[in-house]
Amino acid sequence: MEDFLQYKEVHVHPVGKLGGTLTPPASKSYSARAVLAATLAPGTSRIDNLADSLNVRAMMDCCEALGARIRRTDTGAFDVTGPDRLRDGTTLSPGNSGIVLRLLLGATAHLRRTTFMTPYVESLGRRSNQEMVDALRTLGVRCTLDGDHGRLPITLDGSGVHGGTVAVSGRRSSQFLSGLLYLGALLDAPLEVRVDDELKARPMVRTTLRVLRSAGIRIDTDEELMHYRIPADTGYHPAQYVVGSDPASTAALLAVAAAVDSSVEIRHNGLEELGGVLEYLAQIGVPVTAHESSLKVHGGGDLGPCDFDGSKAPDAVLPLAALAAHADGTSRFYNIEHLRYKECDRISDFRRELQRAGISAEEERDTLIVHGSRAGSPGDAVVDSHYDHAVVMAMSVIALRSRSGMTISDPQYVAQTYPGFFDDLQRVGGTVTA
Repeated sequence: MEDFLQYKEVHVHPVGKLGGTLTPPASKSYSARAVLAATLAPGTSRIDNLADSLNVRAMMDCCEALGARIRRTDTGAFDVTGPDRLRDGTTLSPGNSGIVLRLLLGATAHLRRTTFMTPYVESLGRRSNQEMVDALRTLGVRCTLDGDHGRLPITLDGSGVHGGTVAVSGRRSSQFLSGLLYLGALLDAPLEVRVDDELKARPMVRTTLRVLRSAGIRIDTDEELMHYRIPADTGYHPAQYVVGSDPASTAALLAVAAAVDSSVEIRHNGLEELGGVLEYLAQIGVPVTAHESSLKVHGGGDLGPCDFDGSKAPDAVLPLAALAAHADGTSRFYNIEHLRYKECDRISDFRRELQRAGISAEEERDTLIVHGSRAGSPGDAVVDSHYDHAVVMAMSVIALRSRSGMTISDPQYVAQTYPGFFDDLQRVGGTVTA
């Protein structure tokens, strides 16, 4: 297969029919959390089915800089040996990953000095971390910033860190909350965390809780996931983690298969963070047969418009919106304001690329409105990735059903989650050229 990630542009051609079997990559979200939890546990943990994505590699690099030893075993699993104490005085680059940054901001906030920088100044470098900075300062962490709004670079000094009660906003991102939960098990006093407004991405928080509890961390929380308490007598212990399939990649493959005439089997290692997605596909007219470890999709039929609550499955919003571009009517994707604060603004930036591709779309503060048509996109457009794997995969879905295909600029950012995406497209009958 050709290495499409080396090119500045790729052209995704329209396709008549797709068929075959695909396996989405492992979850980058779970993988990143597991690598960090294993690093914080003195001793050796094992991770099976670890994701091979840029975001997870960034987390592994940071954890090794903090003193972890990471080794791939003969069986393909990874052994992660955590140090007795993380190294002070390190400079860490989380790549272009918000979750890697925010988890590490929490996990290193008890050290004397840790500096965070990124080469992605126009993407991660533009994202605010003010909620995390404010919460850490409440807990006695000294945060030094060169810029404003909590943007990188950031240096932490946790010499005076303490437990207690802290409030954090969950409106823009649940990642700040997750980072604080990682910190809680490292403190000498109990920590209580309260979400003081709303929590839009509950599936991601549940993933954090699963990983931390696997590492032996005791976390008490209410049913709504708005209040948390971590006692002082908890701590990280070595564990074995089994990583399921990546939700963003799985949603993209479901959309690929649903968009055109197809018979595609998607073999997975467990579905995470995809609440309501299969029900949505059934509602718009996509037959999906679910088996224990696979999904069989028969695509290419007429699609109906349907609204979707994006807080149930945030990573599925863009591929489902790409499908909605081919529906006969208007679809609304709501409760998604938090998508504005990802690798790009996944509402405004994606809406502009939809319009560039000839799809009528509007936006509100927390809503993307797609006016679909059976004709779909005429193609012959050049669209931008905006440094975002989700945009690359969603625009590929539209290109497959377009009349003349579509060119995607900077496609290499798909490797944040799914390095083999274009190879897999071709494996089931698609055509991609550089």
